[in-house]
Amino acid sequence: MTKAVRIENADNSDHIVIVQTWAKGFDNEPDNMIKEEELSYPTQMCEGMIWKEQYLVIKEKDDG
Repeated sequence: MTKAVRIENADNSDHIVIVQTWAKGFDNEPDNMIKEEELSYPTQMCEGMIWKEQYLVIKEKDDG
């Protein structure tokens, strides 16, 4: 079942949130990143879709 989700950077710091959209690989192929979005400031939002073969990864941006 497909689900629409919204992610918000709800932190007041200057740390950037990264939201990645991934598609699962088939027949032992690796998963494939479809897109990556940065949420750079508080209250910035993005929307994503998830289902059995697609998922989101949310993490803090690595400054290194």
